[in-house]
Amino acid sequence: MNTQPKFFGLQNRFQWILLLMVLAAPVESYAVDIYVSVDGDAQADGSLTKPYGSLPEAVAAVRALRKAGNTEPAVITLREGRHPLNQTLVLGIEDGSPAEPGDVSLEPYGAGEETSSAFLTFAAFPGENPVISAGVPVTGWERLETAPAELPAQSVGKVWVAEIPSGLDGFHTLYDAKGRLNRARGEGFLPTKNGDNRTLHFPKGALKNWDNLGDVEIQVRPGVAYEINMLPLESVDEEAGIAKTRVAAAGRMGSLPPYLLNLMGDSAASVWVENVLEELDEPGEWVVNTTTRKIYLWPSDPDTDGAPRGILAPCTSELIRVEGEIDYDGPTDTPVRGIAFSGLTFSHADRWAWTSNEALAGWGLQHSWDIFDRPTALLRFRGAEDCRVTACRFLDSGGTGLRLDLHAQRNRIVDSEFAHLGEAGILLVGYGLGTKDANHHNEIVNNHLHHFSEITWQSPGLWAWQSGHNRITHNEIHHSGYCSVVISTRSGGGKTVRRQELAQGNGGRGRGGYANWKLREKYLHSRHNLFEYNEISHAVQLLSDGNGVYVSGTGTGNIIRYNYLHDNLSHSLPAAIRCDDDQHETLIYGNVLYNNGGHAAGIASKGVNDIINNFIVDPVVMPRNGYISFEWVPVTGSKVERNIIISNPEGGLAQSETMRKGQTTGGPKLETLEMDANLYYHPTDPHWMDEHFAKMRAVGKEQASLVGDPLFEDPAGGDFSFRPGSPALKLGIEPLDVSKMGRLKDRSSLGQ
Repeated sequence: MNTQPKFFGLQNRFQWILLLMVLAAPVESYAVDIYVSVDGDAQADGSLTKPYGSLPEAVAAVRALRKAGNTEPAVITLREGRHPLNQTLVLGIEDGSPAEPGDVSLEPYGAGEETSSAFLTFAAFPGENPVISAGVPVTGWERLETAPAELPAQSVGKVWVAEIPSGLDGFHTLYDAKGRLNRARGEGFLPTKNGDNRTLHFPKGALKNWDNLGDVEIQVRPGVAYEINMLPLESVDEEAGIAKTRVAAAGRMGSLPPYLLNLMGDSAASVWVENVLEELDEPGEWVVNTTTRKIYLWPSDPDTDGAPRGILAPCTSELIRVEGEIDYDGPTDTPVRGIAFSGLTFSHADRWAWTSNEALAGWGLQHSWDIFDRPTALLRFRGAEDCRVTACRFLDSGGTGLRLDLHAQRNRIVDSEFAHLGEAGILLVGYGLGTKDANHHNEIVNNHLHHFSEITWQSPGLWAWQSGHNRITHNEIHHSGYCSVVISTRSGGGKTVRRQELAQGNGGRGRGGYANWKLREKYLHSRHNLFEYNEISHAVQLLSDGNGVYVSGTGTGNIIRYNYLHDNLSHSLPAAIRCDDDQHETLIYGNVLYNNGGHAAGIASKGVNDIINNFIVDPVVMPRNGYISFEWVPVTGSKVERNIIISNPEGGLAQSETMRKGQTTGGPKLETLEMDANLYYHPTDPHWMDEHFAKMRAVGKEQASLVGDPLFEDPAGGDFSFRPGSPALKLGIEPLDVSKMGRLKDRSSLGQ
């Protein structure tokens, strides 16, 4: 789909008249306050009593004032109601602060102190809720009197039909007043045999060679645990039972191991068809046919006469883009500075659909969990510094909430909500593997991210890819399809790699242990991120092999500390916190892991990382590996100190040496760890640690470690302080207070 369709913009005549009016006025330096209302005045001048009728008009007015010489901060205030954008509103260099930042002193983490006010602010009127929306109203609904033969019997007489609004070619999401509506979706099926990544073998009748085949997509779990793909069909041979897709899946389409199935309560499905009338069988479901230009809908929130009401079709996947001058191949970009958004709601954008292999191949981020430098978010900063998003809401949309792409520094995302999104919550995406390190020192503070990844299940709530020195604190993240948080560098294809910047020999250097990683680390820019005081629950609800916090194949100095991870009960959760893919020099400190499920570990480490003063309490199951699992590679020198592990009643290993299938050498050895002053407790077996202690003490490890009840005050109530007499006090273990973790109402304590 074209993300920027042809709609009516501002009339050139209006722009010239406005500019002449401004130029005719005396040139003074004065603050600018401009108002926008959905009921704009016919004689609008941007005042409170005569507001403009659209956001683009207000932006044009500010630009005219700038050309007339005004350099004071400007505020564009939006009144109550839905403010539609018929195409992406692009804010560029001319809209940001003209002042150079001078020598900027960067803090170790985050954006540091706010030293200036925003140059251009988009704000909500006090007490009101303006919504910036990509929705185009769908009107003229008529009950479908003569039902097509393919429409299910239970839907006859309940489905309504309307024309696709003029100016739209097609779309992949639809909305009513209550949120995003579900596109018609089949019950699903299993492939009849293995194909390849563009060939699907299907059972008879599961797919058809529909007249509007270009509108039909399949959602497929390819032969990997960690991904699902929404693919457009290219051809369907009904007799042979073979379908081809226009875009390649992440892996072959075929059989899956049993543990990957049954996650949605249906063990007989790994492929689902969407957007066909045969599956329009529930209230709230819809189908679009771009060949006939018809929209079919069974309304779930009908008007008094049963007709759909308040239906919106999206016209773009990106509402606002704040964009500097990007010199992609060069060393330096020119960012936009000083643009702020406050109190606004962003909604009703489309999913950026996969329509061609050429647009995707080689551009994936960590497999194809997302795509590099694409218009997938409601609000996107692409080349931006000192910008702010405060107390905004990103709701009910087909893609991601917010992206900070390529050059992004000292930006702040604070006190905002990201909910019911088809893809991710917040993405920080720098340049690919190479020397250009331009995405860093941003703040993600006190936000609420929940019920994201509702369409693309692998999309995380928060992801820093090739982005470092960020301060990510006091966020609450819950109900994810896959990982809640990802910090990584791995790409899903070679096009993101900046090969001309790599030293001789490093271009093809893959994963290969600590020494090898040291040679590559200077190109791995997701380093020195501070992820602290966050709360994570209900992770990995739909896919497999995902984690609460996932740090993968990236740079040094990432700190995961003082986070509360609880009630992550998916059976397919390998670990609440996991370092994977040749990950080294990460500190995992002071985290509380309470009442988590999974099948492998509380904490997993594939590399040389330090695990200190963490509490693994009341695990729901005995892990397949250890409560702390060291995996595949040598971990010599890793510190494992002052941790508390309370076993599941069934026991299990406290720590484990996990080898990959077929591996016999080169794996982790517990004897090579710096392990001491840990506290272990089994509720019924006082000898649980006897064998482990005998092995480790023979080589000088675990000398001070103890077995005993830590005597927590009230774990179920979130109080992990120690009662008098706790052996944890003797070991110097720091008590942890989960009341300080997660979102805070009192912002005065954010500086801790």
